[in-house]
Amino acid sequence: MATSKTTHVQTLILGGGITGLTTAYALEKQGQANYLLVEAKGHLGGLCATTFLNGYHFDYGGHFLHLHTPLGQTLVKELLATNLTQHKRHAFIYTNGMRVPFPFQTNLWALHPELRALCLEELETLQDAPQPPRHFEQWCLQSFGRGLYEAFFRPYNEKLWGRPLAELTCEWCGPFVPAPHRREIVQSATQKPTTPQGYNDTFYYPKKGGCGALIEALAQHVHHVRTHAPVTQINLKTKTAWVNNEKIKFENLVSTIPLPQLVNLLQGHDDFKQQALQLEAQPVTVYHLAIARSVEPFSWIYCPDAAQPFYRVGLTSGFAPTSVPDPNTALFYIELSGLPPTTPQTEQHIWDGLYQKGLVTNDDVKLFSTWQTIPYAYVIFNQKRAEIVPALLTALEKENCFCAGRYGRWEYSFMERSLTQAWELAQRLA
Repeated sequence: MATSKTTHVQTLILGGGITGLTTAYALEKQGQANYLLVEAKGHLGGLCATTFLNGYHFDYGGHFLHLHTPLGQTLVKELLATNLTQHKRHAFIYTNGMRVPFPFQTNLWALHPELRALCLEELETLQDAPQPPRHFEQWCLQSFGRGLYEAFFRPYNEKLWGRPLAELTCEWCGPFVPAPHRREIVQSATQKPTTPQGYNDTFYYPKKGGCGALIEALAQHVHHVRTHAPVTQINLKTKTAWVNNEKIKFENLVSTIPLPQLVNLLQGHDDFKQQALQLEAQPVTVYHLAIARSVEPFSWIYCPDAAQPFYRVGLTSGFAPTSVPDPNTALFYIELSGLPPTTPQTEQHIWDGLYQKGLVTNDDVKLFSTWQTIPYAYVIFNQKRAEIVPALLTALEKENCFCAGRYGRWEYSFMERSLTQAWELAQRLA
């Protein structure tokens, strides 16, 4: 391949999202300036970028900072300083005429009496499983019983993941699906819980600038960056990458782009490419809607009912008042699994669903709406992923190719994990 010039760097970083920028930031902090970060798009941020349009600003769906580690807290507070607010989660499940506080499994008091009795009956007959669950469906049934499974876990998760739950492994559940002791679940039928459940009971969010404020803060400290710089080929044996017809020689490669995309760029390694073809992800479409009325603040609402096309609705203006130009307006983000047509018909279907849930009224006026698409929103945790990804990451690392971040490592995680992964990786490289 003809090239105009050759550049030499110690570390080449692919992707200018939160993980790539944090890797570069951490290298800078440790006095390692011999790196280059390349981003295919014309702007930085990836899925953590904030869009400013018509006086509104919004992220790619719900992007919150859940800070549980000293490192994560130190990094975010160092970068955002006073531009940061802590929020208490105010989340619900709206299903079958019930408004149930999150998490569903520790708020049985909010269920219809008949459903509550059924869930309790199922819980009483649960036996300790002799063996670990083989898949997510089995994990749910063993943890919560069939009553709760059919009332919430099956319809919501099938709607989100777009497939039967028996096709999913349960290795991802970890912090994302609260699994209280059975005694706590039963107790919640008569008593409201006093201890919050889940990794997201509180969250942080910038006071202004949306999630992109964190990206801007990182970018101020990162000096060796190129945008409009797509990588077209990578040779791990010669440690060479081609960017806009320029040859870049590196010692270490850090990839934060989706794992299948990285593998597709590799010269040779047909075995890796065959494996990556078997990796799946569920895309998400986000619809942002502003109406000419303020709405009582909430964080987000889960919507498992099949009659509504969306699985979750958040109120951006509820936790970010600066996201709207007028306090007498409201800005929703509405998440739909898959890639539905972004047509007036789909918009009407969404509006009808919001009306049915009591989130809009016949008198409400739409001020603004727009669509976003996230192609790799949820990595599919199935048996193929369990077999392929750990071995693939290990094989890449042997060739000094280090993958980081939610999509780089092809996993289910949150922003703090991207930050801390990047920081720890930079320490290793330094």
